[in-house]
Amino acid sequence: MALTEITLRANNRDTNNSRGPRQTTLFDSLGAAQRRHKRQRKAAGQENASIENSRADATEKAVKRARTEVPECTAERPQKLCEARSVLAVRRFGMSSAHTAQRYRQRQSLAMDSVFATSRLASLVSPATGVFQLYADTEPQRGVLPLACKYSAMGEQLALVDESGFVSVFGTRTVDAQSDVSLEPILRWKAHDNSAFDVEWRADCEQMVTASADETLRVWDVEHQQCMGSFVGHAQTVRSVSWRSASMHCFSSASRDGSIMIWDSRCNKERVDGEYVYRPVNVIGHAHNLGSSKKPMRGKKGMLGGSVTAICHLQHNTDLLASVGSTSEIVKFWDVRMKAHVRPFALPTPAMSTLLSTSSAGRSRGTASLSLDPDGTRLYSACNDNSVYVHNAMMPGLPIARLTAPEFECQSFNVGTSMSTCGRHLAAGSSSGNVVVWELDRMGTNSSGRRAVLQAHTKEAGCVAWHPGRDKMQLATCGDDGVLRLWEENARLAESAKIDPTKQCSWGVSQVVCSSAHR
Repeated sequence: MALTEITLRANNRDTNNSRGPRQTTLFDSLGAAQRRHKRQRKAAGQENASIENSRADATEKAVKRARTEVPECTAERPQKLCEARSVLAVRRFGMSSAHTAQRYRQRQSLAMDSVFATSRLASLVSPATGVFQLYADTEPQRGVLPLACKYSAMGEQLALVDESGFVSVFGTRTVDAQSDVSLEPILRWKAHDNSAFDVEWRADCEQMVTASADETLRVWDVEHQQCMGSFVGHAQTVRSVSWRSASMHCFSSASRDGSIMIWDSRCNKERVDGEYVYRPVNVIGHAHNLGSSKKPMRGKKGMLGGSVTAICHLQHNTDLLASVGSTSEIVKFWDVRMKAHVRPFALPTPAMSTLLSTSSAGRSRGTASLSLDPDGTRLYSACNDNSVYVHNAMMPGLPIARLTAPEFECQSFNVGTSMSTCGRHLAAGSSSGNVVVWELDRMGTNSSGRRAVLQAHTKEAGCVAWHPGRDKMQLATCGDDGVLRLWEENARLAESAKIDPTKQCSWGVSQVVCSSAHR
């Protein structure tokens, strides 16, 4: 029967009366099929709802079982919880909703990463075998203040410089609380006649450069403890030094005289008394001076005031150098290729600079240290207003965030910061003697409000340094009590140190706290 004929019969009202019972048309068949499919979908939805409810109950039971089976203090607990929820989420959403299940696993992974980071912070401990006390060589009873410590690029060695001008190199072995061998330097030599304020390893770990209060820098062959040359040009104490990214010959230095100097070991050298003496290839004077051209700020030896406290070469552009000073919270970015030809008493112009935050309006406070995250996108500056400001290293402007804690005090320019290799932890010394470790999110901010407070030193904790290895969580801290501590992740030792009164005096323990606004 043709479609036209069926349609005509359906539209004919007299069909049933003239030709007996009404015939089934095409539209009747389609309507019946639709009603049948609707009933089937309704029945299937009720069945799926019951299945989903049962699977949700199974999910809660599995999560509770994972929580009870794995102790809370261990690092395996977050991983077990994440695995249980991920597997049951796939079963819950089914193969037809694979994308939804993947989104669920991603959300659970982010939550578990946060819990896992918190459990790692709670497991940080410094046993008695990971402590080294510095003493003067001439007066064993007098303690010596450590001023800076840095790990080598491979993480196999840790260099420490002190106020007596010595360099001490330690091995970065795993701290064993049961071992009778205490922490001792494997190399130690006299590097300067005055205090050494900073040290920086070269990328190949064969050489290092030290900065001193004798107004010079020196490059050393670590294996033979031999000076490869002296770098002369500063008029006051050299505070900070930074190797140019992936360079074997170029580095920069900052001094209390307010200048930043760029050095290249391949040029501007002469031999004096059997030793190579180098001159800077570029000088940026008065980098952080706030004085005017008419009445400049005067300091020691007639130099313009405004000390440069820390510098750091950037990763995305190796020609840019970030610096902070003792006059304000501003971070300035300099192009090291540009010659700073300025008029007398005129201030140099940086390539870029950050802006002052609204919280720092009013009195200007200086900045003590500067750290760059592993990705090279975030800069962290510790300021004397007891804050750590987070800056965008790619596009400077107002600070992205501000990290604070009641346990963190920055009352001097010797308080340092350090970023972990994973980019999830920022450690900062404190004038109170504690070391604060903030837990960071993927944006580089402390959105969770959680932090670890390391009861590390009895006096100001100045320098901190993270181990560069991704598979090893080790932190080195130094304080004005003349003590070097190595912290490692060990849940068993951390738990025993908190409950054993005999260990609380000599061991360093960690306590995880959360800001009240994030609870």
